[in-house]
Parts: sequence; C-alpha cells; structure tokens
Amino acid sequence: MSLRREFVSGVFYTAISKYAGIIIGIVISAILSRLLAPKDFGVLGLSGVFISFFGIFSELGIGTAIVQRKDLTKEELNNIFSFTVYQGLILAVLFFLSSYIFADIYHSEILRPICQVMSLNLFFGSFSIVSGALITREKRFRFLAVRNLTIQVVFGVISIIAALLGAGLWALVISGVGGGIASSLVNYFTKPLKFHIKIDSRPLRSIA
Repeated sequence: MSLRREFVSGVFYTAISKYAGIIIGIVISAILSRLLAPKDFGVLGLSGVFISFFGIFSELGIGTAIVQRKDLTKEELNNIFSFTVYQGLILAVLFFLSSYIFADIYHSEILRPICQVMSLNLFFGSFSIVSGALITREKRFRFLAVRNLTIQVVFGVISIIAALLGAGLWALVISGVGGGIASSLVNYFTKPLKFHIKIDSRPLRSIA
C-alpha cells in the first residue's frame, strides 16, 4: 500500500472509530441515565479522576517510542513488555490501597470497592501498551476501529442489561472495566509477547 493510501485509510478508519464511538456512547449514556441515579454517575466520575491521575504514570511514552522505533528486536520488545507488566502491577496495587484514603476523604464507602475493581484497568492498560503500539505501528487502523466499536457496543449492552437487573452503579463499572480488559486481551492475543521475570534494562534505556 502506498503512503497516500495508508494516510487516507488511517484518517478514514480513525474518524469512523472516533465519531461512531461518540454516537454510540451518547446513546448508551442516555439509556443508562434513565435507569440509574445521578449520584451513580457522580461516584464513577470521581473514581475516574483518580484513576486518570495514576494512568499518567502508566504509559510514559513507551507506546509512542515503540511506534517510532522499528528496529527493536522481538527479545527487546519482550523485555519492555515485562517492564510494563511489573509497572502495571505496582500501579494497580497502589491504587487499590489508595482507595481506602479516597473513601475516607469523601466519606463514601461505595467509592472504596469501586476504585479497587477499577485498579484492574491500570494493570491491563499497562499490560497491553507494547502490543497496542505494535498494532498501531503496522497501521492496522481498520482492526483498531472494529475492535473499539465492537467492545463499546458489547459492553454497553451488558451494562444496560445489568442496570435493568438492578446492578445500579456496578452497571457502569462493568462497562468501563470489562471494556478495558477486553481491549487489552485482544491486543495481546493479536500481538503476543513473552514475559520475563528478570528484565534486561538495555531496551528500556534505548527508548528512554
């Protein structure tokens, strides 16, 4: 495929994914707003602020560096992947433990278990950094668009069903956490990598 066609294809599928995702998100949110209490969205929004802060320390530009560095060997990628797994585990544990502080500050008992479950997103988000970057590097924009929209629709429907069954706030958590885990697993099984208990730091220094 020529550079021009790659560019047009990338713009097209990225736009489809973005704007179709916005429309689907609006529809799902509109339905859930009829089924759940406003305070449920408030609690989830508050936990989202906390996890976004922790998420800053997750990516650290690793994915962007991998996209730009096409000379990285499979073994170097495995070492970088292993680092992101450890990094995600540490961030998830810290966020899990911080949930007690968040709940005390805002005097909200429900905030603690919500944050603890959402800590899974930090782990799986780091877990899929390298795989996701490799997919992007290969310019598989159509695959990414289909993945994003499919997961959004599937877990949106699941969250609506959960809300109808009386799950309350957890219906929103199912969508956010489940969608994040599903996206990470799709990335990993599309571009599988090998985990090393002992990490060679040289690949990390090369992309630093």
